[in-house]
Amino acid sequence: MNQDPSHFGSYRLLSRLGEGAMGEVWRALDLRLEREVAIKILKDADDLRRKALIGEAKLACQLNHPNIAHIYDAGEVDGTPFIAMELVEGRTLRALVGQPLEGEALLDLARQAASALSHAHQKGIVHRDIKPENLLLTDEGQLKILDFGIARRGVEDLPSGATSHHMTLVERTAPGYSQGTPAYMSPEQANGQALTGQSDQFSLGVVLYELATAVHPFLRGSLVDTLYAVTRDEPRPLSEARPDLPRTVQDAIHRLMAKAPKDRFPNLQALAAGLSENVATAMVSHLSRPVPTLRRKGRRWLLPAVGATLVVGAAAGLWLWRRSDGTGLGEARRASREDFTKGRRVVAVLPLEQMQPDSEHAWLSNSFADAMAFGLVRREDMAVVDRLRVVEAMHQLGDTPGQAPKAVGELGRQLKAELLVLGSYQVVGGQLRMGVRVLDAVRGATLHQFQLDRPVADLLKLEDELQQRLPQEMGLGSDPGSLRSQAKLPRTRELYTKALQVITDGNQDSIRLANSLLATAIEGEPDYAPARAEYAWTLAELGATTALSQGRYDEAQTLLRQGKQAAEQAIALDPSASQAYRALASIQLRMGDLEGSSRAALQAVRLDPADHKAYDVLADVFAGLEGDDNHQAARRYFEKSLALFPEGWQAHHRLGVFLQNEGELPLALQHADRALALRPAAEYAYVTAADALLWMGRSQEAELRLRAGLREIPGSNVLRSLMAYTAWDRSDRASAESYLRELEGVWPPDHSNTVLMTGLKQALAGDRAGAKATFEAYRQKLAAIDLSQRKHNERRVISVNLYFMARVVARLGDRAAAQALVELADRFHPGKLKVAQQDPVFH
Repeated sequence: MNQDPSHFGSYRLLSRLGEGAMGEVWRALDLRLEREVAIKILKDADDLRRKALIGEAKLACQLNHPNIAHIYDAGEVDGTPFIAMELVEGRTLRALVGQPLEGEALLDLARQAASALSHAHQKGIVHRDIKPENLLLTDEGQLKILDFGIARRGVEDLPSGATSHHMTLVERTAPGYSQGTPAYMSPEQANGQALTGQSDQFSLGVVLYELATAVHPFLRGSLVDTLYAVTRDEPRPLSEARPDLPRTVQDAIHRLMAKAPKDRFPNLQALAAGLSENVATAMVSHLSRPVPTLRRKGRRWLLPAVGATLVVGAAAGLWLWRRSDGTGLGEARRASREDFTKGRRVVAVLPLEQMQPDSEHAWLSNSFADAMAFGLVRREDMAVVDRLRVVEAMHQLGDTPGQAPKAVGELGRQLKAELLVLGSYQVVGGQLRMGVRVLDAVRGATLHQFQLDRPVADLLKLEDELQQRLPQEMGLGSDPGSLRSQAKLPRTRELYTKALQVITDGNQDSIRLANSLLATAIEGEPDYAPARAEYAWTLAELGATTALSQGRYDEAQTLLRQGKQAAEQAIALDPSASQAYRALASIQLRMGDLEGSSRAALQAVRLDPADHKAYDVLADVFAGLEGDDNHQAARRYFEKSLALFPEGWQAHHRLGVFLQNEGELPLALQHADRALALRPAAEYAYVTAADALLWMGRSQEAELRLRAGLREIPGSNVLRSLMAYTAWDRSDRASAESYLRELEGVWPPDHSNTVLMTGLKQALAGDRAGAKATFEAYRQKLAAIDLSQRKHNERRVISVNLYFMARVVARLGDRAAAQALVELADRFHPGKLKVAQQDPVFH
C-alpha cells in the first residue's frame, strides 16, 4: 500500500469494514467516478495467486444482474492486488438462520438466487462459495450475491491455485478458515474434483434447506464429519421437517442437493423460471405444479433484532456442531465388501532417471514422480500404485529405482499395472530438461511421450505443469480440480520428498527424522497441506510408539492431539487430501474414537483407492471390536491392503496381531516373520513373532527372534522385557536377572510392564506368594476401572501384560488366579481367551 494510509491508488479509504487472513475490506470513494465502493485489498499474494485473482475478478466484471453485487474494477497498486465492487448495505442471510423461514420469503429468495446464478453460469463463471455469508439481503428485500470477484471460470478455464473459499475476506475471527464453507461445499468440491455450475446448485440447496428448517443438513461436530456428511449422508426429508411447504418446492431443494451432479438440474434457468410468478414448470422434473404467488409489503421484511450493519464478505471460523448419528462404523463395515479400484486403469509412476547425477538435484527423481502421480490419483478412472510398492518391485526384479527397468512387462505384471510412466531429467547450465514416456506395460510400446525444457528457477511451476500435462497427454483431459496445494519454495518440496523417503524405514528414529523434516517444511510454509498431512501421520506413529514402548501415555496423548490438529488443518487447507484423512483416522483410532476413525479412513480410500495404509487403519478399527461381522470386515480390509501392496510390512504385522488375538498363532507367526523379512528394523514385528512363539510353548525360538531384534534395535526396552520373561520361562535365572536390572525405572511404577517385571523378580527370588499377590492386587485395581477412560493402545498393552502375568501364575500352580487374569486380559483387548485355549501353559 502507498505511503498515505487514507489513499489506495485512485481510491480514498473511508472506513474499514472487515479484516481477515487474506486482507482487508474498506468503504472507499472512487475519486475518478465519485462514487462509494467496497474495496478488497489482498495481502501476501504471490505472483501466481495475484494474477489469478485479478484475472478472475475481471471476468466477473462482465456480470450484470440485479441480484449480483457488481464488480467495478480489479488490478494492482504498488504490487498489491485489489477488487472494487458495489457497496451493498443490508444483512447476510446468516441473520435469518435460527428459525424456519416463512414459505413465501423462502420462495422469493430461492427465485432471486437461482436467477443470479443462472446468469453467471451462462457466462461460464462458477461462484464456488455459496453460503449464507455471501448472500446479502437489502432492507428492500433484494438479494445480492457477494464475492463473485473471486469466482472461477468453468472447468475448461480454471487456473491453478487455491480455491475461492481460501480467498474470501473475513471479519476478525479465526484466520485462514471460512465460516461454514466446508459445510456448504458440494460433494465434488469436497473430493477435489473439477467444478461446474452444478456445484453452486448443491450449495444453494443447502442454504435453502437451512433457511427452511433452521437446521443445517450436514454440519457435524468436526471438519471431517462434516465433509463426510456432505459426500455420504442424506438430509432429513423436508416432507417431515417442513410439511407446510409445497411438495414441488421440497422436491426442488432435495434435487439441488443430489450427491451426483448429473442428478441436479441441467441448469438453473428453468428452476428460476419455475419459481417465478405464473410461469409453467412442467419442463422441469419435480417442479410440475405451479408455485404460489408471493405477497409481501414493498419487498421489505422484518429481520431478527440485531444492530444494523454493513456487510461485504464473509465471517470466518469453523462451526463445530456435535454429530448425533453413528453411521461411520456401519458404513465402513458395508464398504469392506466394495472393490474401490473396480473399473480403474492401474498406472505406476517410476522414479525418474537422473541423466547426469549430482546430489543437489537427486531428490527431484521422487519429487517429479510424486507430482505426476498426484495428477492421476484423484481421477475416477485411474488407480495409482503406491511409490514404495514400485520401488520394492523394482528391487525384487534387480532393477535400480531411478534407472530404466530391464523388463517392462515383468515389472507391469509384478505391479498389476496396465501403464507405466517413465522419465528422465538433467540440469544443464541452469536449464532443467525432462522427457516423459507412458508405456503399455504388456507390450512395452510407447503410447505417449513429451519433453519439457524449463529454467531451474521455475522448478515448482514445472512440477505443477507436470501434474496437469501428463493426464492431458494420456488423453484424460484437463482436470484442475486435481491440483494439490502448491509449494512456494523448492526447499519445502525437497524436505517433504525426503521425509516421505525416511518414513518408509518404519522405526522410531526414522519417524522422528521425518517428523523433523516436515516440521521444518511447515515452518517455512504453514499452508502447505501435504506436509501438514504427513506431519500428522508422523505424530500418530510417534504417539503410538511413545505409548507402547515407553508407557508414557499422557505424552502420547499430547502427540496425538497435536497430530489431530495438524490433520484437521491439512483438511481445511485441502479438503481432498486423502493422506490427511488417513492420518486423522489413525489418530482417532489411537484416541479411541472408532466412529470418527472409520469415517475418516473411508473418506481416504474413496479419495485414493490405492492408499493401502488407509485400509490398514480400517482393518485395525474392526480388529479391535467384538463380533464375527467386525472380524470379517477386518480380514477383508487387510486383504485389500496386501492385494495393493504385498510387500507392506505394516499390513503383515498388523494382520499378525489380529490373527494372534483370533487364536490363529501359526498364521500370525507367518505374517510377523514376513514383516521382519521385509523390514528387519520393525521393532513390533519381533514382539508379535515372539509373543506367538511363547504362547505356542516355543520359548527357545522366541529367544532367537528377540536376540535378532536386539541386534537390529539395541535400545528396545520392549524386546528386553520379553527377553527377561523368556529367560525366566526357560529357567535361565542369570539372564533374567540381568535383563531385569537393565529395566529398573524404565516405566512408571503403576505401568503394567513394571508390575510384570516386579512379579517376575519376586518369582525368581522364590517368593511365589509375593508374585501372585502383586498380580492379584493389580488385577483387582484394573477390574474396578472404567475401560472407556483408557485409550486403545493402553488397553492393548495392559491386555498383553495381563496375559503374561496369567502365564506366570499358571506356572506357579494357581489355575484359578490365572483364569481370572486371562478373563480380564480378554476384557481389555478381546482375543486372549481364544489364545489361552491353545496355550500349553494352561493345559
